[in-house]
Amino acid sequence: MRDGELTRRGALRLMAGGTAGAVLGACVSGTAPSSPPAGSTDASKPAGTPAAAVSISTTTAARPEVAPKTGGTLKQGYFMDIVNLDPQYKVGNDATWIGVYDRITAYDSQLQPQPMLAESWDTDDFTSIKLNLRKGVQFHSGREMTSDDVKYTLVRTADPKVAAAQYTGMAQWFPTIETPDKYTVILRSDQPRPTVFDLLEFIQVGDKTTLEGPDAKTTAVGTGPFRLAEWVPGDHATLAKNSSYWQSGKPYLDSIQIPVFRDQVAMVTTLEAGQIDIARPPALVDLVRLQKDANYQVSINPQTGGYNVTGVNLTKPPFDNKLLRQALNYAIDRQRYADTIAGGLVHANPLPWPAYSPAYEPAKLNAYAFDLDKARSLLQQSGVSVPEFDYVVTPGSEADGFGQIYQADLARIGLKMNLKDMDSATWVDQVNHRLWFGVYWAPVTYAHLSPSTALINGKAFNPQLNNSGFTSDTYVQLMNDAAKETDVAKQRALYSQMNDLLLDESFVAFVAPTTSSSYIARSNVQGIAWTAHESPWYTEAWLK
Repeated sequence: MRDGELTRRGALRLMAGGTAGAVLGACVSGTAPSSPPAGSTDASKPAGTPAAAVSISTTTAARPEVAPKTGGTLKQGYFMDIVNLDPQYKVGNDATWIGVYDRITAYDSQLQPQPMLAESWDTDDFTSIKLNLRKGVQFHSGREMTSDDVKYTLVRTADPKVAAAQYTGMAQWFPTIETPDKYTVILRSDQPRPTVFDLLEFIQVGDKTTLEGPDAKTTAVGTGPFRLAEWVPGDHATLAKNSSYWQSGKPYLDSIQIPVFRDQVAMVTTLEAGQIDIARPPALVDLVRLQKDANYQVSINPQTGGYNVTGVNLTKPPFDNKLLRQALNYAIDRQRYADTIAGGLVHANPLPWPAYSPAYEPAKLNAYAFDLDKARSLLQQSGVSVPEFDYVVTPGSEADGFGQIYQADLARIGLKMNLKDMDSATWVDQVNHRLWFGVYWAPVTYAHLSPSTALINGKAFNPQLNNSGFTSDTYVQLMNDAAKETDVAKQRALYSQMNDLLLDESFVAFVAPTTSSSYIARSNVQGIAWTAHESPWYTEAWLK
């Protein structure tokens, strides 16, 4: 069987047939070969042949009709600030996502595995994974990247002291990491880890000398297509072309300027005035307003796992009453939200899984169809007295628009919900420490990955440390079993049980996909790729 050639669905088919050897992977030029039937072999390529050509490419737009132009500076406005430059810090770390760092592997537009820093891989049963690294890759400092750097990155990510909370648990799966030579890394676990490449999609390889040096907080050194030229916190960052990038002739742009905006309206106004090329992420109202304007390109990441949810605080009665929580779930008018506030750009679903996910169940799409009579009945059955409560949120068009609809509908069944905007720091403190009384609104992510990855890494529904304070031994067991199961039928059965538990307990309610992974660009911007890393990728971006 060829290394690095399996789609996620093909991998599951092979696992069901007793054959393992799967990958999950990068944005590549060309089409990845399809999986062979279960149990078959293909002798047309020697072992170790990469899955496809290794040119990282666009994933959402058609190839340009004319040859890309080299040079120029792309100006990408960014709402919010760049928090820090650590390669494993996820939230607000925009500069690194644009291309300062490469990943070990990455997903293409179909969420099929493709090579990046690892050009191929081998595995028999997912207890050991051999990564064959690309030769000649250089850090921006000029030093060659080797297996020691990949090992250092994984060990560092597994350290709870590092700001990589989303990935620490998964990185700890591999207590033994071997580096038999400069270009080989072998990961070893005590049990099958079929979702390992979900982890590798988000692991960015950094330079140990920099990360442990005195300038670690102000300097970023990776292997990506762009190097950090300047960072002024709260104001801007500037990236410059990496002339030694391992993809010959890439990137096309000379530089990227990233001015930071504190206001989404001001950012889009600056875009419409022609002072920047891209606004990211814009307010939903502007996505809807400009989606049919020929002067602009409106793009929502098709690979995003972002989802808007509401959650309740079970540590403060009466929200520990399941019937009350179910009543609140039936009172959510998901379709109205999708059609009006989101302008038809998203779909409504009481579960977060996209159609290609092994956890997707069409029969459960209407599990909580909007029904105020049902909500009123469950509220009465709950037997609880519900004083007025809060809806806590950081300001934004999606959150505020939903809150107003939800508030009015709850009033129709006798519940008074107060809308309460908070700044980000206050909201995080209130939600993470379960201090609020009522309902919170939040975007979550990872739903496009393996369901066990999404639920384990998502703070809204992590089985052992979720925002709502929900605990269940059954939930923990289901999650652990699903994460190591390699039989596709058994895996789907576990996911179905998890879906039933999420719907029944309703400690978190899924509303609709978020549009936060999006941009509005001027029509002269070409070649932007979206990634499953939930960021744009500018290696092949160019300006007309």
